[in-house]
Amino acid sequence: MNLLEKTLEYIFLPSCGVCGKLGEGYLCKKCGKELNKYAICSKAYLQFKEKSKNEIYIKDNIDRLHIFQYKELIRKLIIQYKFNNKSYLYKTFCEFIVKNKKAFDFIKSYDIIIPVPMHNKKRALRGYNQSELIAKELAKKAKIKMFTDVLVKTKNNRVQSSLNKEERKNNVKDVYDLVNKEKIYSKKILIFDDIYTTGATIEACKKEILKADIKQLGILTLAKD
Repeated sequence: MNLLEKTLEYIFLPSCGVCGKLGEGYLCKKCGKELNKYAICSKAYLQFKEKSKNEIYIKDNIDRLHIFQYKELIRKLIIQYKFNNKSYLYKTFCEFIVKNKKAFDFIKSYDIIIPVPMHNKKRALRGYNQSELIAKELAKKAKIKMFTDVLVKTKNNRVQSSLNKEERKNNVKDVYDLVNKEKIYSKKILIFDDIYTTGATIEACKKEILKADIKQLGILTLAKD
């Protein structure tokens, strides 16, 4: 945290994004315990493998970690975050993730985090990319890089949540492009998305990232439906 951020937090005490309580950061102890009821990251099997410097990623060697189950309170908070202009909730989600040792160690084992991109038109309408806000904060806390100019969205497709499984798969075909792939050469790459439902979006992003010669690929999502 830089001096300006420290000063602002001193003047404007951070409040819990769930209940609004002041003085305990962006997630108070009581609400932290409540969110923990929906956490699945602590139970997840995290597979870490030693790789030689020049070894290139093997196709099915992918570590995956979902932080929460997408239901009840978590579902409510994510909907508010995405659609009700409560962008500040990214701080609350990040505070939970950083305090979870397994989840945070998982993130720190990568070199670069890449959020699932949003089309410019949709971003302008919402005002922010919800995945990018979280990824940026996690990158800062974990002291890794975040790139938004490697995976880009070129088509403004339909909203995935309104489609069935087969439609979702077709809806994300050829909507993402890999650019500046030299920036991720021989690096450990973590793709971040907010919600994992059928996996169609993640698979489409993964397909593009794998066009680059990377060392390792991981998937991190805020919640699994």
